[in-house]
Amino acid sequence: MSDEVTYATLTFQDSAVAGNNQDGNNLRKRGYPAPSPIWRQAALSLLTLCLMLLIGLVTLGIKFLQTSNEINSDSEKLSQLQNIIHQQQENLSQQLDNYRNFPMEEEFLKSQIADLLRRQGEMAIKLCQELVIHNSGHKCNPCPRTWQWYQNSCYYFTTNEEKTWVNSRKDCMDRNSTLVKIDSLEEKNFLISQPLPKLSFFWLGLFWDPIARSWFWEDGSIPSPSLFNTQEHTQINGSKECAYFQKGNIYISRCSAEIFWICEKTAALVKIEDLD
Repeated sequence: MSDEVTYATLTFQDSAVAGNNQDGNNLRKRGYPAPSPIWRQAALSLLTLCLMLLIGLVTLGIKFLQTSNEINSDSEKLSQLQNIIHQQQENLSQQLDNYRNFPMEEEFLKSQIADLLRRQGEMAIKLCQELVIHNSGHKCNPCPRTWQWYQNSCYYFTTNEEKTWVNSRKDCMDRNSTLVKIDSLEEKNFLISQPLPKLSFFWLGLFWDPIARSWFWEDGSIPSPSLFNTQEHTQINGSKECAYFQKGNIYISRCSAEIFWICEKTAALVKIEDLD
């Protein structure tokens, strides 16, 4: 009787093992794919980077709000910038919700990140401009202390020394800059708006090339006719020397004349960490 029980137990166990093996074989035959977490990891990494940038935007908004309390006269401008930050946050959050349950394409996320970085840079520049208006020595200023900041350039006006066009050009080179180049009417109006002495003349980076028989800026480009009024255009076409700026107009003079000058160079990037 004892032998029969032992035999029956072994038979049942063998049958159970065989059944498990049969089930395992059936699962393998069905061909269930092994999970591939590579795209999930890539998407998670890119999503994490997006969220980090979002946190940066939130931090920038908080800094902006703090600055608006200090600058009462510009509170309306700062409030508008803060609304833009909130709108960007909402747009990004909505986009993330729409794509959270779907595979995220790498190129799409890269373009979103690039757009966030661009907007963050624009916000930093606007905020720095407001700070510099009230404190020209603020550390976010992308120009040296004695230079004027406008758009993407820094300008240096000399009013205590006079030099020839060649020597003025050399002085600008020593300052890692060039004689000023007027690219637009807006830039021309900026130069006019500066509080300069009434009877002051400033060399420009515009000169006559006798070989090419044409006027050129220092970088080799030809000045746009739209920058000059009829009187200026007639003077430039009728003379062959160097150009200078006075009372908002452009005139021609001998390059050997000694007058003031204006240097121009590209402004440095505004750093978010310098907005504190």
